[in-house]
Amino acid sequence: MRPSVWEPSTLCLMVSAESWGKALRRDIKNEYGPGWSVSAQSGKTKLTRRYADGTRSSVMIEIPFSSGHKRELLIAIGTHAEQMAEQQISLKESRKRTAVTAANPEGVFVWDEAAKAFYETRKDLGPVTQRNTVTRIEKALDSLNRKPRPKDGLELLAAFERQHLQHLQPGSEGRKKSIQEVGKFLRFCVERRGLAGRWMPPVGEQRQELVGAAEGRDAKLTPPLKTDDFIALLSELERRRQHGLRLAVGLVGLYGLRPAELAVLSFEDGQLRVGQVKRNMAAIRKGAKQQARENLRLALPLDLPGHEGLGAQLALQWQSGLVKLPLPIRTAIKTAEKTGSYKPVGDAFRQLLDRHRFWKSLVAGNPGLTPYSLRHSFAWRAHKQYDRPLSVRDAAALMGHDPETHYKHYGRWTDEAGLLDAVSRLTAQPAKPASQAFGAIGA
Repeated sequence: MRPSVWEPSTLCLMVSAESWGKALRRDIKNEYGPGWSVSAQSGKTKLTRRYADGTRSSVMIEIPFSSGHKRELLIAIGTHAEQMAEQQISLKESRKRTAVTAANPEGVFVWDEAAKAFYETRKDLGPVTQRNTVTRIEKALDSLNRKPRPKDGLELLAAFERQHLQHLQPGSEGRKKSIQEVGKFLRFCVERRGLAGRWMPPVGEQRQELVGAAEGRDAKLTPPLKTDDFIALLSELERRRQHGLRLAVGLVGLYGLRPAELAVLSFEDGQLRVGQVKRNMAAIRKGAKQQARENLRLALPLDLPGHEGLGAQLALQWQSGLVKLPLPIRTAIKTAEKTGSYKPVGDAFRQLLDRHRFWKSLVAGNPGLTPYSLRHSFAWRAHKQYDRPLSVRDAAALMGHDPETHYKHYGRWTDEAGLLDAVSRLTAQPAKPASQAFGAIGA
């Protein structure tokens, strides 16, 4: 016999359901503002967003509409509300990008949907290139689902290289394009789909290690920031009173730091020292975790002509706290200290420079220039700037890698200006192009 709706036990349940539902809607309004509504549908939760123009959009959330799941529902709705505001997307698009469940109300990134969206951006490519793109991304997603599962962009690319590229020769175009394409996909996911910044692909030396070097070939290097441009950049930052960014740029360029190493600086016995942030690729391929800070190395500046003592000045500014690193870098450092992954620090540094108008003008005049070019400028000055250049061994020690790595990346730098400077120092007289030295033919 069915109980009467007027029986006390039934009335109690009805009042209880009504009260928790009202409480949920009140909490949603207090937390995320007006325009949100929820209701039960087929045992799950229907979430509706009412926009200012009167239109509505609804999606289903895979969380039961019950008092026992009130907390999960609040978190899940917050996940969509924040994502919609940050990425300026609709509720339906937010659901495509992030799947929320009772087990994961904060949301799980939907890689398959991101891949479909990425393919749409590659439609202008030829059919063969499109097929290659799909194949590479599918293999990367396969690596993502294998154990031990990658936790950031570097680990994913390392797993992808280990599991799917071993048949390709180091330094080959196939390896290069595969790493490059998956890297573009990861960048797309971070910049346009809201994926966490730790999934940004590696750049510089770390990416080159994955690609490998072809025997008998010179790797294409990221160009260094030449001395005059470095001086101009520091002057512009000072003129704009951007002292924090000037401090970061100066430390990286004058001391030859990896940008991420801004997180592990220390000042001992009057000298700047640098901790360990670079993950060993062999360890990553074996699934090993990143080593904690260890083996502090001495950091010494290679000052710019006419700006002697600037490196020591910047080190003291950092040590005293008189000048602080930019807030995005400090925030990334705090995160790195908790997670042990320092890549977000380098990402924050890169983003600050990439958005700077003066830096953009330098890039326009020097194709291939990247924020890592500041570190390369240290090596350039070590071997090209001074009458008595540093040895490869000493420069490598100051930059935190072995002589073999240093020579691979910096030992074969040549351009016309560098060759002219080298000849000039050797012969103790200005070196000129032949046309200037001997006059025009027929003159």
